[in-house]
Amino acid sequence: MLENNRANYRDMTKSMGKKEFTLLKMQEYGFWPKDLPTPFEKQENESKEDYKKRKALLKEYENIISDMSTLYSQKSEIDCKLNELKTQYNKTFDSEQIRREIARHIMEESIERRRIKKEEKELEKKKVYEAYQKRKKENIIFIGRNYSASLKYKEYNEERLNKFDLPVIKNDKDLANFLDIEYKTLRFLTYHRDVLNIDNYNRYKIAKKKGGFRQIAAPKTKLKKAQRKILDDILVKIPVSKSANGFLKNTSVLTGANTHFTKTQLLINMDIKDFFPTINFKRVLGMFKSFGYSPYISSLLAILCTYCERTEMKIKDEIKYIRTSNRILPQGAPSSPMITNIICNNLDRRLEGLSKKYEFNYSRYADDLSFSLNNKLDENNSLILEFYKYINKVINEEGFEVNVNKTRFLRQNNSQSITGIIINNEELGVSKKWLKILRATIYNTKKSKNNNEKISLDKIQEIKGKIAWLNMVNKDRYKTIIDDAKELIKDL
Repeated sequence: MLENNRANYRDMTKSMGKKEFTLLKMQEYGFWPKDLPTPFEKQENESKEDYKKRKALLKEYENIISDMSTLYSQKSEIDCKLNELKTQYNKTFDSEQIRREIARHIMEESIERRRIKKEEKELEKKKVYEAYQKRKKENIIFIGRNYSASLKYKEYNEERLNKFDLPVIKNDKDLANFLDIEYKTLRFLTYHRDVLNIDNYNRYKIAKKKGGFRQIAAPKTKLKKAQRKILDDILVKIPVSKSANGFLKNTSVLTGANTHFTKTQLLINMDIKDFFPTINFKRVLGMFKSFGYSPYISSLLAILCTYCERTEMKIKDEIKYIRTSNRILPQGAPSSPMITNIICNNLDRRLEGLSKKYEFNYSRYADDLSFSLNNKLDENNSLILEFYKYINKVINEEGFEVNVNKTRFLRQNNSQSITGIIINNEELGVSKKWLKILRATIYNTKKSKNNNEKISLDKIQEIKGKIAWLNMVNKDRYKTIIDDAKELIKDL
């Protein structure tokens, strides 16, 4: 029935026209009074009220005509789409097929969105990489895993640098100029690698007096030159404790021994365990930062002044040097001894104050600590034990550890020795045992010389070294043996 009505409406519209048909239906449904003249009829004797009413109805009539036109247009588009769908699905409405088709369209759109997002992400990644490569080319922005964290901080304290009369180094280019090396050389020297093809250090062992070996790492030429520059123009300008006697101008093992050369009632000798390895990259970094340098420059300087212990290994017919430790202070680098003095500055001051409280004298030569008491010993030793306990506490708090096996308590009836120098005789000297061995070496070398036997270079160097030591300790006391040795090696 609904379909028949629609057909009748279409026929009437065609025969009468849209406007006439619309007016007819408005009259039929009471929207246009039948006694009111139509818009198409001439109006006679029309009052103002009727005219106003007729104008309002005419406006409404025109709006309805416009809406109908829009609806017919929309209906036409819908009909076209329906016809297309009917044709596509063989004039049937298969809901499952439509569902699959919609799902396919959704999937295609999702794939396209992902593709676009992936391209945008790759483009952004490419931009970041290119920016990184540009920065990497222009500046040192990475010096190895676990060592690059501070490179992003570049603020420095110029006032503090001026306080110590230190060179102002703002960036890596300034550092290369300061060290008088090429920028590419600086990049090479400040890059930490776990595996090396070329080692920047010559590594060897030297025998210890009391057995075992000491690992020595001596930097090669370019690195040594940089470390020497850091030492001469930065490190030596930093004030250190008066108790430090090693590696400083006008100090030696002799000045340390003289600190305790009196009627010493008790001498306590202590040794710091793994002294150089305990001073790691982080501590050296903090030291340079304390001077006023930026964390960026401090990181580069710390890399230059530290190294890794390594083992040599052959991999695919090539020699590689494999890291076996974190970066630590190398024994053999010109900068290392002064760095130990600076880092131990607070340790020295604390031990000085503690020693003064308990009426002891204190001195330090590298990792050798000496404490001497001139007053009468406490009979129950309670103060000595208390003093010793606090020494250990201070050393531990400063990041070090006492080598208990090398701790010695020496009274007057013992041979009181500090760094190889005997202090409880009338004058400074060396041990009788050491002197006896030297005399035997000189005697046997003379005997070999008289028999025209070949004297090894090592033996000659050994004698030279020992008489140089005697000459420094007390040349007047040992004049006879020194002259005897010099006469012996004169013609060798």
